[in-house]
Amino acid sequence: MINPKELSFSVHNRTITALQWGDDDQPLILALHGWLDNAESYYKLAPLLCGFRVVAIDMAGHGQSDWRSADSGYPIWGYVEDLHAVKCQLQPEGAIRILAHSLGAGVASLYAGAFPDQVLMLGLIENLAPFTHSPEQFSENLSQSITDNLSNQKQASPKSKGLLTKLRATGRFPVPLDAAERLVVRSSEQLPNGELRMRVDPRLKLRSSVRLTEEQVCSALARIESQVMVIAGQSGLSQELTQARLPFVKNSKFRWMPGGHHLHLEDEVVPLMAATFNEFFG
Repeated sequence: MINPKELSFSVHNRTITALQWGDDDQPLILALHGWLDNAESYYKLAPLLCGFRVVAIDMAGHGQSDWRSADSGYPIWGYVEDLHAVKCQLQPEGAIRILAHSLGAGVASLYAGAFPDQVLMLGLIENLAPFTHSPEQFSENLSQSITDNLSNQKQASPKSKGLLTKLRATGRFPVPLDAAERLVVRSSEQLPNGELRMRVDPRLKLRSSVRLTEEQVCSALARIESQVMVIAGQSGLSQELTQARLPFVKNSKFRWMPGGHHLHLEDEVVPLMAATFNEFFG
């Protein structure tokens, strides 16, 4: 695989790190990863997106990016703000193409609704818009999230790279072993004894203090002006909610492909996905 270039951006005195495939003068695709993943999520797909500069960021609290402050959580709109700040630093003028997976697809969907003039094409993998709560869930969810956040959130204990790779490869959302190693290395720091300590913010595993309602999400989807392509794995997440939301998007296409939730990391699927996105983004 082609080795990417390291980038970094300053957003509200925090550092957002990124990986870039392609040349600076090529059209920009800004890529967002899924929950607890990082920019290496695109190391197989990005080099196959011909003629594009793919910049995949580590979202706040993930990969090598800084954590949010102790008095700040990880609301979905915080990621939207970070995305806009990075976009403006990479390309201040004009609309861009966005590629996003899972959590990142939820963020990108809201961004395209909030800033419809900034998005030219929106390619989504395994998700359309974020999870929501009904108004009746608000108070209980808020109180529980505050209680959890005030408890002592400990960082994971150091482990060998081999063990962490195995755990990542066989977790809730399995990935191939080679991809697991790349994701683990970028999400960790190496200690003097050779072990790795994961540097992902443990607060990412807490429930969100506040989630949007379905009505708010659908109103954002209705504001999207760009063309939207959603690709889902046949053995990935349930797409029932995505299918219910698609009619709110003016210009959308949906396509099934073989594979699971991380189908963009599965060797047999990546060429098909690359061909589809090359045609779509082109």
